[in-house]
Parts: sequence; structure tokens; C-alpha cells
Amino acid sequence: MSLLLHTSDKPSDLRKIYEMAFNEAAEIYVVSAYLTDWDGAIKPLTRGVRFRFIIGKDFGITRKDACRNVMRWLPAARKAEFLVADAITGFHPKAVIWKTVDEKSFILIGSSNLSKAAFERNVEANVFAPISQQEFEEAKEWVEWIADRSVPVSEDWLDQYVEARPNPVRGHKVAASSSAEKSSPIVVFDLPLPERASERLSARREQLAAYERHREDLMRLFRKVANGRIDSARFFEELPRHWGFENGNRLQGLGWERTGKGADFQELAQSLLTIVDASAGERDDVVREEIDRLHDSGNPARRAFLSEMLCLRFPREYPVLNGPVREFLVRNRFGAPHKSSEGAKYVDLAKKLRAALRADPAFPAKNLAELDVLIWASSEYNPRAE
Repeated sequence: MSLLLHTSDKPSDLRKIYEMAFNEAAEIYVVSAYLTDWDGAIKPLTRGVRFRFIIGKDFGITRKDACRNVMRWLPAARKAEFLVADAITGFHPKAVIWKTVDEKSFILIGSSNLSKAAFERNVEANVFAPISQQEFEEAKEWVEWIADRSVPVSEDWLDQYVEARPNPVRGHKVAASSSAEKSSPIVVFDLPLPERASERLSARREQLAAYERHREDLMRLFRKVANGRIDSARFFEELPRHWGFENGNRLQGLGWERTGKGADFQELAQSLLTIVDASAGERDDVVREEIDRLHDSGNPARRAFLSEMLCLRFPREYPVLNGPVREFLVRNRFGAPHKSSEGAKYVDLAKKLRAALRADPAFPAKNLAELDVLIWASSEYNPRAE
């Protein structure tokens, strides 16, 4: 264990260790009560590095320019992994936790927020230490608990976030305004409640129940095409036996077949099974990776069809990808970060819809599949407008 005692007269190795963490990490988790600066010289994330960066927003201390610098630093596929604890009151951790490619784990924890002052002029006390695999897993679980209650930082979020006013005497400090002191979420969703909502929800729950009855046979069909025991044409021919209107387990209307019929269903099935087999804590990362892989190959079934399979299998976690749900986020001024990859946009959508339901536990829809049917019924979406 190393004790890092930092003063303006005697700087510590805080910056050096922070840079080392990013350079050697196979997994890295950063939590910071406030973000006031970001060093763009930090090594860019490489493909495959598991990453979460979660900041707080209490009292308006976090600076918008620092957030924008992080967003520019992040590659397109990772933009949904920069999160803000928007709905958490009293978010105050300051730590970097990482694991190297050779399975060594470390933590840097103490008084320092991510700020230029922390690295230069502040008086800070931090500890850098190796941790056991068990401790790393406990820390990772703790970070995921926070991440589940956070939302991606986007331009829309920043537009609505209110910074505290700079102190006129010492510019690096901030004076909390009354609006900045509020601990309520920055974004408050206007959840739709159309006519006959109860009837619509009952019908959607019947569809989910029908899916469960057919799930085993449907997944067996996916495994057959994934393993090459049948080809894509045969898969498409057999699919209606296990999923469709006659079985009562199809959520969307007609449409995807026009472009999806010629899809590489072996490739798509391999992606779906990879997602299904992922652990709950890593599933968002796997979803993002697989959708981006399917995007790169131009697979036409990766949107409506794959997202419906995900929504049916994980109704609390993933939405159906369609125009009305995208319109819902636009209406609530809460879209994905600019220049996000397709996979990152989908994960961003999922995280924000989860947040919408979590913010209103009394709302009648209890998962994203149920929310979807209410969004559709309330939507003024016009597909020709896209």
C-alpha cells in the first residue's frame, strides 16, 4: 500500500498512478463525486477494455466543459459508458478501481475528485493499493449497482444541467445556486398513459407469457442455425412455428421481413446466444459489441428483429428498437450522445428507459416491454418523417 499525501509544495504521484491505471487496465471503473477537469492526454480506450466512468452532479460543481472533453475523448462505441448518478442523492465516492491483463487488481481511493486542482494545488490524501480478486469483484458489483441507477451523459443532459456559479474571489471554487442544490434528477420523464392502458398492458403481458411457453423451442432453433445445422433460409422458414402472430408472442407489426428475410441468421443467432450467455453485469457491454459487429457486417435483422428478441428475453432490460421509443426520448429531450455507435445508441436507449420506469415506481408499466406498448399507443410517430 502507498500513501499519497499531496500539497502544492510537494506533489504526489497521483497523476502518474492515474495514467498508469488507464495504460495497463483490462477493466477500469472510475467514480468521482464531481468532474471539473479532464486530461485529454489520457490513453484512449482500446477495444475490449471494460469501462465505467460515473460522475456526480450535486450542487452543480461538475463542469460542462469537462464533461464535453470526456465525450470527445471517448470512442463512438463507448459513449454510453460515461454516466452521471442523476437520481442518486449523496453520491460522493472518489476512486479508480482496475484489473490488469495479468489479473492483478488495484484501487486508488481518497479525497481527490477528478480535477486539475487535485493533481496540482490542493491538499489531498489518497491510498494506492493492490486488492484481492474477491475485493475487486465486490467493488465491481458496487459500481454496477451505481451504474444501474445512472444515465449516460449526453448533450441533452448537459443542456438541462445547471452549473453552480464560479466564486468571484477564487475561480476554482463554486457557489451553489438554489437550482444547483436540488438533488432531484435533471431529467424528469413524462411517461405516457393512453386510453385503455390497462387493457393494452394485459395484452402485452399475454404476449410475454406466450413467449415463455415457446422460448425453449425458439432458442433451440437459434442454436441450430448458429451451429450451422440449418441454413438461414431454413431458419426463416421454421421461425413462424415458434414466434409470430399465431403464437401470440410477436410484439411488432409487419415490416422487418421485407429487408430481413435475406439476413445472415447464423451470424445473428451467434450474437443473440453470446448476449444470452453473458453475465448480467456484462450484458450491456456484450449487447453493444454484438450490435456494432452486426452493423459492421450490414446484417439487416439487427434492429427490429434482434431488439424484439432481446426485449422478449429480457423485458426489464432491453427495448424494442422502433421509431416511437426514439421519439419518446426526443420528446423528453434526452437523446443519445452525438456520434455514438449503433450499439452504444441502443444501450443508451435501454438505460434511459430503465431510468424512466425507476423514477416512477407507481407507474402501471413494470418493464420495458410494457412501456413500449404504452409509448406506441401515445405516439404521433410518422415513419415518413425519418
